[in-house]
Order: sequence, then structure tokens, then C-alpha cells
Amino acid sequence: MAAQEIQYQATEPPLPPPPSAPLQRDKRLGPLENVARTADFWSRTLTIYAGYKACQAHALLLRAAGWSEDRLKNEHWAAQHRKAAEQMYKLCVDLRGFYLKTGQFIGARGDFVPEQICRKLSLLHDQVPPMPAEQAREVIERELGVPLAAVFEWIDLETPLGSASISQVHKAKLRCPGRQRRNRPFLRPVWDLLRGGYNAADIVPSGRPPVDMQLACEQAPKSGIVAVKVQYPDALPTMALDLSNIRLAAAFLSKTEIKFDLVSAVDELAAQIKLEFDFRREARIMDAVARQFEKLNHRIEVPRSVPSLVTDRLLVMNFLEGVPITRLERHTQNLSEATKRLAARRILSRVSEAYGRMLLLDGLFQADGHPGNILVMKGGKIGLIDYGQSKRLSDSYRAAFAQLVLAMDRGKEEDVAAALAGIGVVTEKEDPALKARLAYGMFDTRGKVDPFSPDSPIKKCGIQKFPPDMFFVLRVVQLLRGLATGMKVSNFSCANQWKPFAKEAEKQLKGVPLPASLSAHIYALQ
Repeated sequence: MAAQEIQYQATEPPLPPPPSAPLQRDKRLGPLENVARTADFWSRTLTIYAGYKACQAHALLLRAAGWSEDRLKNEHWAAQHRKAAEQMYKLCVDLRGFYLKTGQFIGARGDFVPEQICRKLSLLHDQVPPMPAEQAREVIERELGVPLAAVFEWIDLETPLGSASISQVHKAKLRCPGRQRRNRPFLRPVWDLLRGGYNAADIVPSGRPPVDMQLACEQAPKSGIVAVKVQYPDALPTMALDLSNIRLAAAFLSKTEIKFDLVSAVDELAAQIKLEFDFRREARIMDAVARQFEKLNHRIEVPRSVPSLVTDRLLVMNFLEGVPITRLERHTQNLSEATKRLAARRILSRVSEAYGRMLLLDGLFQADGHPGNILVMKGGKIGLIDYGQSKRLSDSYRAAFAQLVLAMDRGKEEDVAAALAGIGVVTEKEDPALKARLAYGMFDTRGKVDPFSPDSPIKKCGIQKFPPDMFFVLRVVQLLRGLATGMKVSNFSCANQWKPFAKEAEKQLKGVPLPASLSAHIYALQ
């Protein structure tokens, strides 16, 4: 790493600072701050909403005056989208919290969100203004209980690898002077005794267990290069308040604009968000997913944690060298158009394969679907990062989803409609053709669901019930469709690619009752 990129570097670890007051974490907002934040959100949100309603009314007048649809789109609506994009981006960056996550999701939906908005909000995937370097240093040192120099040869605090809604990630190198003893762990107690125990710099002032750097170096990659994920202080209480506001907005949109139970989606997301703040859980899940892909690491790679350097709010893992998929275009400018198309399809296929294997073969999957969590590595290998939001599908939902995937691959509308009902989706209308369109729009990249379009199957069908366990599966498919649109990959079907995984899941789960039959049985007992 170049010297100017290194915020911190030292040759010898200094003694730890004297004990001080613990870092104040998860400090709740006061009543006045709650009111101010809520008012700020709603004033900005209603301004954006009113802008679109006014633009909609003006469009009717312009259409009556003879404007063509193309002119309306390119002149009238484009200006509104640019204005709204700036307003949305400013709202997300100024207020941060859960609004950042909402902006990340919208920015990944190029299949129906206007290009102007997608382009602006896509900056939120990995380019959120980070917390200051000194604050990051304080959080890391308080979590580990030792100075940075006791753990890292260097760490880049000035330029994070990425920063998002609840955390940011820094590149670092571990201090590993004893790596030559890596394969002889039984000598470690003898060595510790001979050297007179742990260094003063290894002992946590608060009395917690010492940081075992020799163990950490045994767990880390040979290079010692790691990624250090650090959680923002006070992020959880802010998220909780934001979710309340988003839930109210979801209820309003469900009644006025979209025939879909958005409130249940927000509730499911809220349950997952709480888990996202537990970095120990994230490390366990990340390691479990990494084991899924051990035999495929020439195509798909997942980081592994350094367990002895993981706390509730700090996660040290091996560093994956790659380009975020959001920045891939600038790295392929010199390639021919044919090569670009071939590379884009290959990369999308590998991302889709990774999710198909997670969903259908194991059920444990990375559920925070946005492009900032996907890296393109050397040779076209895919790196999947960030397991804070992860989900395990139950066997019954996995079996039902396998049946839906196979039905969509066959293409018979009656089978697709029946399989959609099998996962527990209840609609107002029982039109098989319309339900099949809805299924493809939700669970296959071939389909399309624009919830604001008058022709949307969501509006025509009306969804009365959607199983919470399937919200994150829906989110994965929407991510893949957004990637396909952004990468200009046409005629790509994730259902078609997932067919062999669905067949394998069907064999594994033969005889497992489907969610719809379970619900009917429970209802009959009441």
C-alpha cells in the first residue's frame, strides 16, 4: 500500500492507554431529536411525492396540448426524475440510518426505477460519506481493548473500502511476527511461558480476555491482509425510529399506489435489521456460506472471519481483491462490445448461480441484495460480501420454491399459478395467466413487475397475503433483474439456470409439506 494511503503505521506496539470510560454506544435519541428527525423525513418525503403528483397533473395538460409520449418522457418527466434523484440522495445521505438501505434498494432497481434516479442512488451502494478516521480508530480500539499498533502493522482509516448504512470497512495488515510457528500450535503454551506471559499491550485494560495475536494470525490469510468492518456508534436506535417512519409510508403507499402488503415486508425487514447489528452472528453465517462454496472457489468466493478478532461490533475477515460490480463498466471501457457482452453474461450467470445454490441447496443465503455487496475478481470470479442480513429458508419453503422454479422453467401457466399458491401467495383474482405473470415478475428475471404501471400484475391481481419468509427471496430476484438491466444482458432467466438446483432440492425434500398446506392444516385446527 502506498505511504500516502496509510492513515496509521507503526513499528513497535506502544503500551495501552490508561483505562477510561467505556465508549457510549446505542445512545437513544431524545424526544426532541426524535420529533426533529421524523419531521425532517416527512417534510422531504412529502415534497418528493407532491412533486410527482404535480408533474403528473401537468403531464395531462401537456398531453392535451399535443405533446407526444416521447417528448413527455425525455423533457417533462426526465427533469422531474433528475430533481427527485437529488432530493432522494440528499435525504439518504443527510439522515443516513435505514433511509440509506431504502435508497440502496431503489438504486438497484433499474428494471423499473427511472435511470436518472438509479444512477444517483447507486452511489449509495459503496460511496456513503464515512465516519471520521479518528472516530473509527476510537471504535476499533475500544472493541479490541488494545491500541491499533498491537493488532495491525497498518490500517487505512482515511479511505474506507466501503461505507454503508450501519458500518464501514477498512483495509489493514495484521501484526504477525510469529507466523513461522503456524503449524505447531502445541508449542504456543511453552513459548508464552518462556516469554513471561502476554505483553502489556496484549492485555485489555477493562479486564477482558487478551487479544491472542498468534491465534489470530493462524486464522488469518498468509498475507496478513484483512478487511476490518466497524459498526457506527448509535446506529441501532436511529434505525428503529426510521423503520417506524418507513412502515407508515409503506402503509400509505399500499392503500394509495400499490396493491401489495408493503407493511409486512417492512416488518420482516425490521426483524432482520436487529440481527444485522450482531457481528458475531454475521461471522458465523459468513463462514458457513464460505464452506458451501469451498469446492467452487475458482468461480465464487466468500470471505472468512478471523474469529479471535470478532466482537459484537467489529468483524475482521480476509480481504477479497476485486472491483465492485457497480464500477465494472469503467474497467471494461477498452474491450470490444462483443467481449463486454460475453463478460457481462458470464458474471451475471455466476452471481445468479451463487444465489441459486444458497437458496435451493442449503437455504442459508445472503439477503442484503444490492450491487455494492458483489465484487468481480481476477478471472471473472465473483466475491460475495456482507452477511449482516442473512436468512435461512425452512425446508417447507425451500421445497415450495423448488416447485415454483421448475414450474416457471416448464412455462405452463396453470402449473406456475398453482406453484405460486403453494408458497403461500394469496391473490384477489384467480386468473392463472395473470398469476403466472405475477410469478415471473417476482421470482424470475424474465418477468417484469413495475408496481406503479397500470398494467402491473400486482395491481391487476391484488396480493392479499405474501409469506414473510419469501420477501428476501423476492429481493434476491429483483437484484438479479436489476443487474441484468444495468449490464444490458437480455433473455436471461434465473429460473432456467436454477433448474438443476431445484431438482436436487426436490429430491432432498421429498415428502416435506408445503407452506400452503401447513397453513390450511393450522387453520382447520382452529
